[in-house]
Amino acid sequence: MPTTESLLTLAAYLEISLDNGGSVLVMQMCDGLCAIYVGDATKAQDQWRYHGAISASIVDDILRLTRCGRNHLEIGGQKYRFVRSAAHFEDRGATVFAAA
Repeated sequence: MPTTESLLTLAAYLEISLDNGGSVLVMQMCDGLCAIYVGDATKAQDQWRYHGAISASIVDDILRLTRCGRNHLEIGGQKYRFVRSAAHFEDRGATVFAAA
C-alpha cells in the first residue's frame, strides 16, 4: 500500500500516542473537522490531551485505508501495529486507534 498524506497523518498521531501512552481518539466530525485526542479511552474525556483537529476528508481516507480490528501497516518505512475500534463518548462517536 502506498504511503499517503492521510497515513502519514495517522502515523504522526500514533507516534504521539506511543510517546505519551494511551490511544489516538478521533472524534466524530463537527463543522468539517475531527478533533484528535490522545489518552486512555476507558477514562473520562477531560483526562485526554487535545492534539488539534484534522479535516474530515483526511479521516475518511484513514478509515478507508484501515479496518476495524487489527492492522499491520508500513507507513513511511516504519511498521505500525494497532487496533481500530469504535467508541461513544458523551454525545459523540469516535474511532480509537490503540497500539497492538
